[in-house]
Amino acid sequence: MAERKSGEMKQYTIDTNVLRYKANSKAEPSHKKAAKLFWKQVIQEIQDGEAIIGVPQEVIRELKFQSSTLSPKENEHISDLLEPCQEVLPDLANINIEHKIREMSAYVRSEFTTVVDERKMEYPAVADSRILHAAYYSDSVLVTSNIKEFLLYPLLFDDWNRLYDLLNKEYVNIPTELYQEIHKDPFFKSLLSDFHGLNQAIEDNEQPDT
Repeated sequence: MAERKSGEMKQYTIDTNVLRYKANSKAEPSHKKAAKLFWKQVIQEIQDGEAIIGVPQEVIRELKFQSSTLSPKENEHISDLLEPCQEVLPDLANINIEHKIREMSAYVRSEFTTVVDERKMEYPAVADSRILHAAYYSDSVLVTSNIKEFLLYPLLFDDWNRLYDLLNKEYVNIPTELYQEIHKDPFFKSLLSDFHGLNQAIEDNEQPDT
């Protein structure tokens, strides 16, 4: 599961499927088993005071949209799972940041066709971009079963174990040589710099006036 430096609290940010696979009695057995294992481990970490779970506002919205098609039992189960979670920051939906995330993903996908091993990178939908950004802004481990849509995420950090594959129960890291190659690319560096600048603007706006 998530690693931490000494004295630091673990932070997980979860995608919608992490909740749905646990709550849905008709989910693929292997998917449900993987979700049950994740929740068992992370709830223990929470009880031990070692971790917290963040739920992006976009996930809350998706669950609300889906709730009308779910059984009362599944909706109740999802509500129970959400109890130990805390939402990740205020709603950070930002069209410029969403565009930059999708632009970076599209560029890496087109220019670095080996990303990452046989998984291949998919162009993320707007909702996925919002979830990715919520995880990034909270400096957390992103947990999902939709790895292809989030393969950009490890490229946004200079440390390891930032993207957790729910179904395979493992972290997805970019091979060091490929990571370095991408980060040396002038256009990617420019896109990443723009992304950092947009996030800095959010932080600056959150600072109280002095």
